[in-house]
Amino acid sequence: MRHRCSFGLLVLVTSVAALSCANSAYRAAESGDSARLRAEIVGRHDRGKLSNSEAACLAKAVATRELVTAKDDAAATSRVRESRACAAELDDALEQRSKKHDGAGAEAALARLEEGRLEDGAARDFLSDADDRWRAVGTRTLHRDDDRKRRQAAILDPSPRVRRSAIRAAGQARDVADLDVLFETARVDPELLLRNEALRAMSQILRSDAARPRAAEHVNRLRDLWTGGDDAVREDVAIAWALSPVFENGGREALRVELASGKGPGALAAAGVVMRSVPKDAELAGSASALLSRTIAEGSRRDRLHALAIARPAGAELEAIRKAAKDDDLDVRVPALASLLESRPDHDAALKDLEGIAGQGVTTKVGPPAEDGRVREAAARARLALAQAGDLRIQAWIEQDLAASEPNRRLGAASALAALGRPARAVMLLADPDASVRTRAACTMLVASRR
Repeated sequence: MRHRCSFGLLVLVTSVAALSCANSAYRAAESGDSARLRAEIVGRHDRGKLSNSEAACLAKAVATRELVTAKDDAAATSRVRESRACAAELDDALEQRSKKHDGAGAEAALARLEEGRLEDGAARDFLSDADDRWRAVGTRTLHRDDDRKRRQAAILDPSPRVRRSAIRAAGQARDVADLDVLFETARVDPELLLRNEALRAMSQILRSDAARPRAAEHVNRLRDLWTGGDDAVREDVAIAWALSPVFENGGREALRVELASGKGPGALAAAGVVMRSVPKDAELAGSASALLSRTIAEGSRRDRLHALAIARPAGAELEAIRKAAKDDDLDVRVPALASLLESRPDHDAALKDLEGIAGQGVTTKVGPPAEDGRVREAAARARLALAQAGDLRIQAWIEQDLAASEPNRRLGAASALAALGRPARAVMLLADPDASVRTRAACTMLVASRR
C-alpha cells in the first residue's frame, strides 16, 4: 500500500493520511518529536494493535522530515542515500530537497532522475553547472544517439561523480562506439568502483547484435582485464563472458578454463555466473559444481562463505553443504544451515539447528567479549535466515534486538521483521535517537508496504 501525503515546507497531513495514521502520532512524527512519538505509539505497539499500514504512514512522515530538515549538507546527503531504496515513496520529499543547490540536493535530483520521476529535459539544464555534483545529474541524461561525443568526453571527466554518471548513461545508450573508452576506463580509472561500473555498462552493450562482429576481440580484451583485475573486476568480467554473443565467440572457453584451473573469488564468481546464466551447459555446470563443492570443503574461510552463497543444495554441492552445516565455525555453519532449508530432506533438522543458534546470546553473555560478539552476530544472521523462511517462533528473539546497543543489530531486526511480514513490530525505531537508524528503518517499512 502506498500512502500519498502532500508536502509544503515540511509535510501537511491530507485526509488520506489522517485516515491511515493515528493523528497525534502522525503529528509527532511529522514534527520530529521522537519522545512524543514514542509515547503515542508504545501502548498500541505493546498490545500489537499498530498495523503495517499505519507504521508505513508514520515511516513516511519520519523519513520525510529527516530528508528535508537535516541541518547540514553532509547529514542531508547521508539521509538521501539512506532513502534510495524507497525513493519512489519519498518522491515529494526528494523533490523538496532537490530545490536546494547543494550536494544533498544533487543527490536527491539524481535519485529522482534514476527513478524516472525527474524529466531528462529538466536534468539537462545542469550539464554545464560549475558544481560537479549537479553536473553529474545532467550527465546522467547523455544516453541519446546524438550525445555520443559529449558522453565519451564525460567518461574522461576529472570528476569521478561525472564519470560515473557518464558510464551509466553509456550503459543505457548501448552504443558499441563507447566500448573502447569503457574498456580503457575498466583498465585504468583511478577509482576502483568506476572500473566495475564501466564493466557493467560494457555488459549492457555487449548483449546487442551490433557487438557481434568484434565479439572475439572483446573476449580477449576481457581476458586482459581478468588477468590484471581484482576480485570485483573478475566477477564482472565473468558476467560479460556469459553474455551472447560473447559466450559463443570465446566467452565459454574462457569460463571453462577458469573453472577448471582457477580458485579463489574470481573463479567462484565464474561458477556463480554459470549457475545463474548457463546452467544447461552440462560441462560448465559440472565444473562449477565441482569447484563450489571443493571450496566449501577445503577453501579459506572467506572462499567457503562465498561458495556457500552461490551453491545450490543439490548433487555434490548438497553433500558439501551438509558437512559445512556441522562446522565448528558458526559463520560457516549458519549459511550452510540456511541453504539446507531449501532441501526437503534436510529442512526440519536445519530449522531446529538454526533455532538453537538463533537463541544464543539473546539475553545473556556467552563468553569473553570477542566471543560473545561473534556469537551474537551469528545468532542475528540465524534469526534473519529463519525470518526469511517464515519461522514466526523466533519473532520475540528478533524483537529483543530492537533494543541492542549496535545500530546494525537494531536495523537487522527491522529487516528480519519485514521478512516475517510484520514490519510494524519495528515501529519504535522511528523514534530512535540515531537519525540514520530512523531513516533506514523507515525505508525498510516503506519497502515492506509494497507487498
